[in-house]
Amino acid sequence: MATDLVGNVKLQRFIELLAELNHLTADAIRSGELALITKMNGVIKEMHSIQSVGEEEAYTAIEEDAQVIYKNFDAAAQMLKSNENGSIDGATNAAVKMFLKNIFQATVNIVHAYGLA
Repeated sequence: MATDLVGNVKLQRFIELLAELNHLTADAIRSGELALITKMNGVIKEMHSIQSVGEEEAYTAIEEDAQVIYKNFDAAAQMLKSNENGSIDGATNAAVKMFLKNIFQATVNIVHAYGLA
């Protein structure tokens, strides 16, 4: 896919958000600090607001990976909300970590699709 960033402010912003999400996800996986999910929420919402209405190939070609990001984030958030006593047990932690790894892989896939790596 040919991705022209020159003058495309929305796409430039989307790529900035993608990079930020990639770093937040890597940090959350590495550190286990699930509080980073709160920061990821705003990033993913803004990414979705750009990508979901974009009709350019730069947005439509990454739809599958974008859906992986959105759906895995929603699943991770639901897992964390479902803890009855507020503490995170081993099963929840393992599931959230798997969702985060899926998000990370999807960000890497998009970066490669854009030819940025």
